[in-house]
Amino acid sequence: MKESYPPPFRRYLVLCLSVLSLVVFAAPSWSQPEPYRDKVAIITGTSSGLGLELAKIGAEKGMKLVLVDIDPPRSVELADRINAEGGEAIFVQADLVKPEDRVKVIKATRDRFDRIDFLMNNAGYIYSGRLDQMDLDEAHRLFEVNYWASVDLANQVIPLMQEQGSGTILNVASILGLIPGSVGQGHYAATKHALIGMFQTAAKELAPHGIKVFVAAPGGMRTNIAKNAVGPLADERRDLAQDWQDPAIPARDIFDAMQKDDVVFRPGYIGDIPLEQLRR
Repeated sequence: MKESYPPPFRRYLVLCLSVLSLVVFAAPSWSQPEPYRDKVAIITGTSSGLGLELAKIGAEKGMKLVLVDIDPPRSVELADRINAEGGEAIFVQADLVKPEDRVKVIKATRDRFDRIDFLMNNAGYIYSGRLDQMDLDEAHRLFEVNYWASVDLANQVIPLMQEQGSGTILNVASILGLIPGSVGQGHYAATKHALIGMFQTAAKELAPHGIKVFVAAPGGMRTNIAKNAVGPLADERRDLAQDWQDPAIPARDIFDAMQKDDVVFRPGYIGDIPLEQLRR
């Protein structure tokens, strides 16, 4: 004899099965921790451009932020807004040319938060000039900010991250660290090649300690980097950035990429262009 259920009971049974299937399939996503919430992040160069966008997104994701820049106003304003909205942020004024200021950044972070989960080395600038126009002191200063500051800050956070058993070090290079630059960009490109070379190796060295290392190589962004360029050819580059991409786009891509495995990646529009095409 075929068993049957009255219509109201059948509807109730279907509803129960639907809810059960929803719980079963949705449970894994509910149980996944949010990868950025309550993580402590140092971000350098936060007063404009990509660093400012990284800080905004970090705040949206519930990170505890240490904003670092030589120029206080916009970073201070952002830190105040984050705190007023229920987040946590401090500002540390630092000239990254100075080793003692780099030590100050790490100390301020540990004094406030007692841990460091993310170091985002973003600060940098352009020294524009051909090789035959080089001022050696200016070239050395460029490397101090664009390369050595990132290496030094990374070196300082590694022991704490090793002790924690986890951590992430992000370095903002440039597509010019992967392809030849145009006339006058050699010194800047050299700092970005150096970052990629160093931190590709560091990624292998630090992986056994639970520390992830990334190098972002974005293309041109609508920032102040061209406007603030120095050097004999700087004036020729003042207006370039007005036609480049909104830095919020690569900033979002960077946060996504830090949840993946590629050490070197190309955020923003440049990630969709084959590298061989860019080298032409």
